[in-house]
Amino acid sequence: MLRFGVFEVDVRAGELRKLGVRIKLQEQPFHFLTVLLQRPGEVVTREELRSENLLIPSLISTTA
Repeated sequence: MLRFGVFEVDVRAGELRKLGVRIKLQEQPFHFLTVLLQRPGEVVTREELRSENLLIPSLISTTA
């Protein structure tokens, strides 16, 4: 179980809860969230997100 603020993430069950109420998330945004939460305080690079198939190439800005 991962917690941040009023939210809880149950990775095994694939659930996000806010104050105990389940919030529906599609699979890809949920996976994106868990990747970030499992590395608190760390920078997660675009390359790492791409390797997890979490980025859609047409939505990535190359000017940043």
